[in-house]
Amino acid sequence: MDFELKDLLEALGPNAALIFAAWIFLSFLQQRYSNAYSRYRDLIETYRQGDRDSPHLRSIRKQVHLYKARCQQMRTATTIGVWAAILIMVALIAGAFSVMFGENAVFKLVGSVGVVAGLLLVIVAAGYVLRENRSIQEAIDDEPSDLPDLAQDLSKSVQHRHQQHSHPHGA
Repeated sequence: MDFELKDLLEALGPNAALIFAAWIFLSFLQQRYSNAYSRYRDLIETYRQGDRDSPHLRSIRKQVHLYKARCQQMRTATTIGVWAAILIMVALIAGAFSVMFGENAVFKLVGSVGVVAGLLLVIVAAGYVLRENRSIQEAIDDEPSDLPDLAQDLSKSVQHRHQQHSHPHGA
């Protein structure tokens, strides 16, 4: 092994930012998953304690289903994010081996596949976050469903905002 430690650190140092970015992304995913799961448990507890025939509990029941789907989406995104981080770390380790043991086609292949596959998985995980955002919108829309007058008012205000965005200058 004919290499200097400084060469190894110089090769890996700038690329370590990928690992930090991956862990920050994983923290973001985990926070969204934890928040969804906490809300899911709260909704189930509310449902347990109420009159299941009331309009409010019918609304809660719908939201339980929405939040369960949201939890599943974020759990999947988190799992994919972990695999992305692992692949990126494998790529960095392959780069370290390349510095330590010299250029080798196996190290290049493992490093290249690891980085590209890891970054692609980050995009896939982000896609699940986008799906989860739609779930959140469904929950927001359903929240006042047991209060018809409020639901109608909110629906009108949303329609009004959409019209303003469609025709910003009254054209």
